[in-house]
Amino acid sequence: MTSIDKKLTLQVVIWSLLAGLVFSGIQMVVDYRDAQSKFNESVASLLERAATTSALSLYNYDQRSLTAELQSILTFPGVVATEVTETNTDFTVRQGERPTGDHILRFSRPLYVPEQYRAANGGDVSVIGDIILYADMEVVTAGFERRAVIVLLADLGRTVALIVVLLMVLRLRLTGPVRRLTRRLIEADVHTPTQHTFDVEESLKGTELDDLTSKMHALVSAMQSEVEQRVAAENKANQLNEQLEEKVHARTRELHESNTNLQSSLDQLQKMQALLLQAQRMASLGHLAAGVAHEINNPVAVVYSNIATLSEYLTELIELAEEYHQAEDKISDNDLRTVLENMRGAIDLGFVKEDGPELISASKHSLERVRNIVGELRTFADSDSLEREKISLGDMLREAIDSVACCGRDDIRLITLVEDDIELEVVPSQVRLVLSKVLENACEAMPEGGNIEVASELSDDYVNLVVKDNGCGMDSTELEKAINPFYSSKAVGEGTGLGLTVAYNLMLNQGGELSLSSEKDHGTQVILKFPRDNVLF
Repeated sequence: MTSIDKKLTLQVVIWSLLAGLVFSGIQMVVDYRDAQSKFNESVASLLERAATTSALSLYNYDQRSLTAELQSILTFPGVVATEVTETNTDFTVRQGERPTGDHILRFSRPLYVPEQYRAANGGDVSVIGDIILYADMEVVTAGFERRAVIVLLADLGRTVALIVVLLMVLRLRLTGPVRRLTRRLIEADVHTPTQHTFDVEESLKGTELDDLTSKMHALVSAMQSEVEQRVAAENKANQLNEQLEEKVHARTRELHESNTNLQSSLDQLQKMQALLLQAQRMASLGHLAAGVAHEINNPVAVVYSNIATLSEYLTELIELAEEYHQAEDKISDNDLRTVLENMRGAIDLGFVKEDGPELISASKHSLERVRNIVGELRTFADSDSLEREKISLGDMLREAIDSVACCGRDDIRLITLVEDDIELEVVPSQVRLVLSKVLENACEAMPEGGNIEVASELSDDYVNLVVKDNGCGMDSTELEKAINPFYSSKAVGEGTGLGLTVAYNLMLNQGGELSLSSEKDHGTQVILKFPRDNVLF
């Protein structure tokens, strides 16, 4: 806290110095202007005296007299150059070098025809030339600057002396008594304030401080009474608080034990509910997948076999038609040959030959897609029958990378930061399938290439495997539907829409989670969470 002495001292010093500097500055400005005015008057008088003799010498072209006159002017303080010029000619007499600069002042006076020659010229008083004087204001004001410094130092000395006297008076007569009174107030014991007296010193008797101390005495008395009442009330409140705290502590312990038991029961119930929902979901999906796979697989196998046989038949028929076409020229019956040609034209054998194999190939491709869908559905049906094994997470990732063809593209850079010493107790084939599906989606999201980053990280409950790409990403609507069965943003016929669905449900089968985060045109991040209780180091 800043004391009143320091504040008053600082203000007295600042305002006194400012006032002294202002008055000194005003005095110097007035002196400077007065000195400049006197110099201008002296120069004007000097030029007026020199004008008569200089005009006579110029009229008679007496260069020696002009030189002497100009040299006498140079002796005037501050004058650095003088010259006389004739009006209608280039005749000039100069003494000293003509200076340049902003600090050089130029004074001039016209020279008239001398009086003694005016009568001979019919009373002509025309100007015959000019006398010019150059003065250096730095030289003229040099003495003034020294005087100004002396005056400023004298004023500063006088101001400092005044400040010292004012400070001594303030400290002895005002701030000292106030500071001592303040110290007594600060040192007073708040519990026994009436034991202290607050008297004003003699130097400040009869001032506003008398009223202030009287008011303080009244306040101190009232405060003493208030303190006594408050102490009694606090003692009573403390007794009640102690009793209440004991009851609150006892009740809090009971509530805490009850809350702990309830929370434990709730956690177990939520875990059991989640496990039950997961088991029901997987069981329902498994039964559905098994039924669908069984019902679809047999017809697909029959159709696939028939397509293969039909392809052979079509090939043989086309070969037979070509043989008939080559044998037409050997048929002597023109009517029969005409009928065969018409039949070949109506059938458009060339088009059948070109389009038939493409139709067979497209049918086989479609059947292969159906088989793949059935195969992915069977992963749900086979989940319960597969045993868990201890296997390295790094090994499964490398196998998945090798199985995904698009990971070998030149325009895709794969960066892996996975610890090799992490082992998981999982179904390896399912985890490899999950990794393959996630990597395939990442590659397909970057048709023009990019980076795929795969890294492992440990948390309190999970080992997380993070797969991040910088592809096209998904908006919020697409992200909500991403794991729905048969949802795909690809063109019709280019995807089954089961990739993330399979990956999501297989992660649930491992006791883990699959979470997605994505932003349109800023890539997608997939986090695979494996429980720590299934992790071995």
